[in-house]
Amino acid sequence: MPKDKKAIKRDILAKFRAINGEADDVLPPDWVIREYLANLDRYERQDFEKALKELMSKGFIRYRKGPLPEIRLTEKGAALIH
Repeated sequence: MPKDKKAIKRDILAKFRAINGEADDVLPPDWVIREYLANLDRYERQDFEKALKELMSKGFIRYRKGPLPEIRLTEKGAALIH
């Protein structure tokens, strides 16, 4: 089943919850690249970028794109998942 933007946002926050993420924790880049992005098609990858931008605009995460993407939980994001 294809993932939409809403499902991707839920997955990202759920992963932070699963690792008991606190403010300034970063999702493991291996998980992001090998387990998550590897299973998305090109349209879902576009939605992935949009989902991250929406989570950033709401202040839940900070994101730095690159060869090893850095998705960092903010204090507001930590309060949301706990």
